[in-house]
Amino acid sequence: MKIRCFTVLLIFIFVTVFATQTLIFVSGDFYPPFIFKDEKGNIVGISVDILHLLEKKIDVKFEIKLLPFSQALEKLERSEADMINFIFKTPQREQLFLFSDPIFNVESRVYFRKNLNIKNFSDLSRYVVGVVEKDANEQLLRRKVSSVSFKYFKNMEELMYAIRENQIDVFLMENLTAQYYLIKYDIFHLFTSLEPISIQQIYFAFPKSKPQIAELINSGLAKISDSDLENIISPFVRTTRLLPDWAWYVIFIAIACIIGVFGVLIVVNRYLSKQIRKRTEELQKRNEELLSANEELDALNQELRASFQELESLNEELQQTNKILQEKSEQVLKFQNAFLELLDISSKMTYESIQEKDFLFTLLKTFKNYADNLRHVGVALKSSEFGKTLIVLCKDSDDFVIERISELIDFQSESVHESILNVVSRMCGKDIVENCSIHVIKTSSEVYGVLFYDSGKIASEVNMEKLSSLIATFLSLRSYVREQGIFHRRLLTVMTKALEYYDFYTKGHSENVANYAAKLAENLSLGKEIVRKLYWAGLVHDVGKIFVPQQILNKDGFLTPEEYERVKIHPVKSYELLVAAGLGDLAKIVRHHHERYDGEGYPDGLTKEEIPLESRILCVVDSFDAMTTDRPYKKALSVKEAKIEIENCSGSQFDPDIARKFIELLDSGEIKR
Repeated sequence: MKIRCFTVLLIFIFVTVFATQTLIFVSGDFYPPFIFKDEKGNIVGISVDILHLLEKKIDVKFEIKLLPFSQALEKLERSEADMINFIFKTPQREQLFLFSDPIFNVESRVYFRKNLNIKNFSDLSRYVVGVVEKDANEQLLRRKVSSVSFKYFKNMEELMYAIRENQIDVFLMENLTAQYYLIKYDIFHLFTSLEPISIQQIYFAFPKSKPQIAELINSGLAKISDSDLENIISPFVRTTRLLPDWAWYVIFIAIACIIGVFGVLIVVNRYLSKQIRKRTEELQKRNEELLSANEELDALNQELRASFQELESLNEELQQTNKILQEKSEQVLKFQNAFLELLDISSKMTYESIQEKDFLFTLLKTFKNYADNLRHVGVALKSSEFGKTLIVLCKDSDDFVIERISELIDFQSESVHESILNVVSRMCGKDIVENCSIHVIKTSSEVYGVLFYDSGKIASEVNMEKLSSLIATFLSLRSYVREQGIFHRRLLTVMTKALEYYDFYTKGHSENVANYAAKLAENLSLGKEIVRKLYWAGLVHDVGKIFVPQQILNKDGFLTPEEYERVKIHPVKSYELLVAAGLGDLAKIVRHHHERYDGEGYPDGLTKEEIPLESRILCVVDSFDAMTTDRPYKKALSVKEAKIEIENCSGSQFDPDIARKFIELLDSGEIKR
C-alpha cells in the first residue's frame, strides 16, 4: 500500500513539474493591428506573434479568448483569466492588476473631420468625443481639457460604425488602430488629428493573485531581442519612402559617373578619328610622292645606265621606306579596331544578364590581341561564392583558363603578389609567372582583385592601369545593376502579398494571369524582356484594388452602378502605385488592361493600337481567368464556353490576333486551366 501511494505521489509531482502550462489570454475582440481576425477567421496580429515567440522561449501554451474590452478587464479582475493583451498603466489599474515589463511605445491622438473648426484641445469642449469603454486614453484627454464630453462604445467596430454614419465627428484612439480603420473604410482623407495626447508604454497585465505568472512572462520577454520585436512589428508597419537619402545619393553619383565615362569615350573617339583621317591623308600624299619618285628614277635609269647600281640601291631604300609606312598604317588600323571593340565591350557593362567571366575573358582577349608581345594577361577576383577566388587567364587568342579556387586571397595584403604567383603557377605552369606584374583592381570604396600580366615587353604600364580601371568600373556597375534588379523584384513581391492579404480572391487569380500572359508572350515571340515585364505586370495588375472597400470586392451578388464605378478606379490606382515605386514600364501596362479594342473600355477609352500590346495581352488572359473562376455572384464557365466567349468578343473587347493565338494555345494544351 505504501509503495502504491508513493508511486501516485511521484506521478503527480512529474505532471506538475514537467507538463506544459496553459495560460488563458484575453483581449478586446478587435484591436488591430495588435490583435484581430483575418478573412479566414484566424486570430492574428502583433500580440499573437509575440505570444507564439513566448511559447518557444518559456515552454507555455496560450488559450486566446476575444471579448469586448470591458468584459476582458472584468475577467482579469476576477482572476478568471491569467493575462490581458496590451493596455496602458494607470494608477487605478495598478491597484487592480500586476504589469509586465514595458514592451513598446504607443501614440494616442484625437481625430476629427477636417471641416470642423478645431485648432487645439480646448476647442473639443464644443463636441462629443467617441471612445471605447474603459479606454485609458479617456483619462489622459481629461487632463488636457476637463470639460470634454464623451460617448462610450462597447468596441471599436461600433465606434467606427457611428463615425461612418456621421453620428460621431470626433474620436479618441491609438494612432495605428485609427489609421487602420480610416483606410479600411476609405474615409482617411476626411479626417485629421491634433498633436499626440501622449506617447505611452504598453504592457501585458495580470491578476494581483498571480504574481508567478507575471514573473514567468517577464522572464520570457527578457529573452526576446530587439531584432525579434522588429521582425514581428515590421509586417504591420507601412513605409512611405522608396529609398533612403544615401541610396539616392549613390544612384545619382553612379549615373553621373556613367554619363562622364561615355562623354569621355565619345570625345576620345572623335579625337582619334580626326587623327586617323589626318594621318591617312599624310600617308596618301607621301605615297603619291613616292610613286612620282619611282617614275623619275625609272626615267633616270633609262637615261643613265652607267649609274644603275646607285639607282638600284636608292630603289631598295625607297621600298624599305614604303614598307615601314605600310606597317605604321597597319598599326594605326589595328589600334582603331581595338578601340572599336573596347567601345562595344563597354556598352555591355550594364547588361544584367552578362556573366562576369564572359565579359572579363572578352575584354582580356581583345586587349591581348592588340598589345605588343604580351604573352598572357589575367585577373584574380573575389568570387560571389563565399570563401573562393575567381581566376580568369588569357594565354592566347583561343586558349584561356577560368577557375574558382577554394583558396581565399587577401587582395589588400602586402603578400598578394606572392599569393597570386603561387596560385597561377600551380594552375598553369611556372612559365606563366615569369616577369609577372600586378595592378590592383579597385574603386575609391572597394578592392575587387588584381590584374596580372607578362610585363617583359609591354608597350606601356599606363595602358594596364586603364584596363584595371575599366574592369573595376564594370564590376561596380554590375553590382549596382544586380542590386537594383533584386530591389524591384522584392518590391513587386511585397505589392502582390499586400493585395493577397486584402483580397483573398486575388492570390490564385494574379498568379494565373501572370503565367498565362508570359506563356502567350513567348508564343508571340516578343522577347525575354517583354515576357518578364508581362509576368510581373500580371502579378500586380490588380494591386490598386486595395483602394476599393472589401465589402464591394467580396460582395455576394451583382454590383450596383455606384459600386461598379468604385471598382473601375483600380487600374488607375495600380498605375499610380507602380509609378511612385519607380516601375513606370509596368505601370503603363497595368493602367490599360481594362481598355477595349473598340474603345469602350476604361480608364482612358483607348482603341486598337492605341492600347499597348502588353495591355491587350493582359486583357485577354485576365478575362479568361475571370470567366473560368467561381465568383460569389456566378458559377465558373468551362474552358470550352470561355473560348466561345473570347471568339464572340474578338474585335470588340479583344485584339483579334491575340485572341486567336490564345485560343490556339488552349486547343494545343500549352495553356491549361
